[in-house]
Amino acid sequence: MVQIDRPVVLHQGVYKKISSVPEAIFMITGMTIGAGVLGLPYVVAQVGIKIGLVYIFVLGMVMLFLNLIVGDIAVRTGEQLQLPGFAGKYLGKWAKGLLSTTTVLSAYGVLLAYVVGEGITLSALFGGEPMYWSLGFWFIGSIFIWRGLQTVKVVEKFFSFLVMAIITVLSFYLLPKFQITNWAWMDYGKIFLPYGVILFALHATPAVVEAHALLPGSQKHYHWAVVIGTLLPMVLYMLFAAAVVGVSGLSTTEVATIGLGIKFGGWVSVAGNLFAALAMATGFMGMGMALKQTWMWDQKVRTSVANLFTISVPAILFVLGLTNFVAILDVVGGLFIGIEAVLMVLVCVKARRKCDIDGSRFGIKYFWPLAVPVLIVFSIASVVSVIKMFV
Repeated sequence: MVQIDRPVVLHQGVYKKISSVPEAIFMITGMTIGAGVLGLPYVVAQVGIKIGLVYIFVLGMVMLFLNLIVGDIAVRTGEQLQLPGFAGKYLGKWAKGLLSTTTVLSAYGVLLAYVVGEGITLSALFGGEPMYWSLGFWFIGSIFIWRGLQTVKVVEKFFSFLVMAIITVLSFYLLPKFQITNWAWMDYGKIFLPYGVILFALHATPAVVEAHALLPGSQKHYHWAVVIGTLLPMVLYMLFAAAVVGVSGLSTTEVATIGLGIKFGGWVSVAGNLFAALAMATGFMGMGMALKQTWMWDQKVRTSVANLFTISVPAILFVLGLTNFVAILDVVGGLFIGIEAVLMVLVCVKARRKCDIDGSRFGIKYFWPLAVPVLIVFSIASVVSVIKMFV
């Protein structure tokens, strides 16, 4: 008789082992800590460390509220869906169509940012043309996405732990070199610059849904996985941004680890760029799986077609020349994620009234105190992003 050391769940027609809480946490952190963390110090440097840290904290708490709202929808829904599927179930076809469009565009933007950033980082580590490194990374990452969730989950857990360890060690190495003049610098004229990039860096709502799909047992355990998985990246971002901008100031580069490598060389260059490469690899695989499942779960396409749609478009966009790293982060974080967040609040209002399953054990007792900040922040983000596109 074959012994099963962990309970299983029927997941999209296949029996999978149920995840542990740490695996669920790493799934969320793995998708969160990606290309966004590399652009974060640059935008913080432009407005000043003090303003930037407040930005990260406030938007991090709002992102926690959004992730809890999405988690609340997931535990109340009796079928496995991704974000567009939730919108269609509770709001109708118009909402599913809108969110399908924005979710897919957002996901492709994220994957494109990872392909661009990875090429820059691997070129700094090993030399050679960034374009070829980008395409090589896309090819290898696509194989993992093609292999499926269980493969990605194992790799993400290992990479996420390693990335968090490198961020922490690197930040504490840099903090003693902090320059007080960099702390004093502020520029209110660029106050809206960090908005989209920080939201991009903190975003991982598709992973919140995916974590529930493989952690269906205790709603309380899932609740804490969402909370810890969201707050860990926020704390690390504040530490990393303060450390990098504290030593680099306005000379902070768009991909933060590139500037650190030039300034300090040696192990800092290797560790910084290794962290960047691993962070983007975990983010690429996590977002790639979420997009693949959007095609499979919500659009009901075959697995082979979902794989093709997921992995081909980022490569096509890259070859067409869409390679401005920070601009990609800004548009995705400000506009697409903003629309997604507002719709998720509306979905949750309906889900709490028309749910399939009682979700009271998940832990959201006061919905509107969470929903109102999400509506305000993400509505402003969408408007600001549109204005910046035409100014």
